[in-house]
Amino acid sequence: MNRLAKRKKKLIFAGLAALIGLMGGMLLLEIGLRVYVASRGWTPNCYVTGVAFFVPHEQAGHTMRPGLRMKSSAYDVTINSLGLRGEEVDVQKPDNGIRVMVIGGSSVFGYLVPDGQDSCCVLEEIMSKDERYGDSKVQVLNAGVPGYNMTQCRLRYESDLSKLNPDVVLMYLGWNDMKFLLQDPDSVDRTPPAPSWWTRTMATSVLYGVLRYRVFPPDSPVFVPPVSSSSTDADLRTECEAQFRNDLQSLVEAVRNSGAVPVLSTQLMAAGASDPQLKRYLGDGPEQIEANERLGLWITQVIREEAERSHVPLIDVADKIECNNTHLGDAIHLTQFGHREVAIFWAEGLSDALIKMEDGTPEQSGEKTELRREKGSE
Repeated sequence: MNRLAKRKKKLIFAGLAALIGLMGGMLLLEIGLRVYVASRGWTPNCYVTGVAFFVPHEQAGHTMRPGLRMKSSAYDVTINSLGLRGEEVDVQKPDNGIRVMVIGGSSVFGYLVPDGQDSCCVLEEIMSKDERYGDSKVQVLNAGVPGYNMTQCRLRYESDLSKLNPDVVLMYLGWNDMKFLLQDPDSVDRTPPAPSWWTRTMATSVLYGVLRYRVFPPDSPVFVPPVSSSSTDADLRTECEAQFRNDLQSLVEAVRNSGAVPVLSTQLMAAGASDPQLKRYLGDGPEQIEANERLGLWITQVIREEAERSHVPLIDVADKIECNNTHLGDAIHLTQFGHREVAIFWAEGLSDALIKMEDGTPEQSGEKTELRREKGSE
């Protein structure tokens, strides 16, 4: 009996020793990896990317993590305390200030460019130098959230962003709602949650990031819309299209009801590209590419129609900027040069909208904002 008890104690001690050794080894690895990433100028969350971006949001499902800083070989991202990309801003709008807010998904957020190079920063730079605004302090707020659809944009705007009292809200979106065009509207979750508490906690570990996303990586995200629309039931397709229009109209009305001037912008996307290298992002074969291109072009046209229907200024960048790999890094995300080109067109269109606002005749005029620059001009 004593022999069995002693043997059991030895096994317990051996197990504890092994556990302590394993934990000690993992701790040393964690410390070593933190020293390594720090020596590269990276942040400890550099390997977990999107997992670190999001926290739960009661209405929209998830939102940007306030105060986030991420630096890696691929990312250079700062999120301020309000959950907006960029530097800190006061909730109170500056005296004699003009506040423009841009909402949408990752194409607004600026996945492919470092801090200070996204369209919103470039737009603020351009508008701040524009003599037409005189001594007004121009602020452009980047309220893009990767993956956000129009419903999430509206819910976050109504609950959080409208409190910032923007003068103008520019909507650059539509792509992330493409997947809903082929699904029963009643079966779709339009407010997906943030990663679980456990995943977000583990993501604070560099070792976890290395193991989960480098040693045993998940499938790489592919920024393509649904597989095909060829087999979609006609009645379902009609219902989905009606829901898309309704979501867009609801967002425009939410902005208008907050007292801001809504402005719509079409998106630059591979669906309008002549470059075959860009079109390959739309699918694996000619049939899939053709079907998904039709969806993208339909979205662009609906945004134009909604601008006319609701008397909202339209900045039609899809018509004015050439869609090629100089402007796009994949199906939807702008390159650094693309961000600058889009910002230039936004600046032209917004100047017209703001002038109408000062004259007391904002979007009610019913006139589209016409852009005077030619395609491909500097």
